[in-house]
Amino acid sequence: MKKIPMFLLLLGIVFGHLEAQQNTLSLKLNYSTATPLGSSFKDLVSKTSFAGFGAELSYRISNQFSAGLESGSQVFYEKFPRQLYKTTDGSDISAVVTNNVQTVPILLKGQYWFAPDKSVQPFLSLGLGGNIITYKQYAGEFSSDSKSKFGFAARPELGLFVPFRKGTPAGISVSAAYNYMPFNYAGITNLNSVSGRIGISFPLEQ
Repeated sequence: MKKIPMFLLLLGIVFGHLEAQQNTLSLKLNYSTATPLGSSFKDLVSKTSFAGFGAELSYRISNQFSAGLESGSQVFYEKFPRQLYKTTDGSDISAVVTNNVQTVPILLKGQYWFAPDKSVQPFLSLGLGGNIITYKQYAGEFSSDSKSKFGFAARPELGLFVPFRKGTPAGISVSAAYNYMPFNYAGITNLNSVSGRIGISFPLEQ
């Protein structure tokens, strides 16, 4: 039986390791906060939302690139004290007004890893796709206005990924993202926001 040269054996181990890293399907679960941007959105809801979650499926195409699909939900909510409001028919009403906005983006996502072999890995990603928006305004206990719409959405994101051990796709990430979400209704021109995110990733295949 012929012996395999040592350098060929080592080469096979190295390439096998890289292949295992590259062709990996992973799931990432995110928690997010989001702060409204722009005067029209802030007039609707000025408070930071702490009710955000999401999930990503990503496939490692190469050592530095991955691609996948992302979705989730962010709920913005604010209650305003009782005062006089003008209704759509021109009459006045005294009520406690509550505004509620839910955004559900569905994005195709590409991600670039700056230092994929380090213990701390910076990354840059971009998500493009659509956004399901549900807007509701309540005057007291009754809904006075509502609108559901599907529109364009984009999310550039910059963050850091810390693997649980070197060479594994499992780990924790922290990031900041800008959420571009056009929305034209009742004087609202967009629902843009900036968000902070923390996520945990783990492989779906070994």
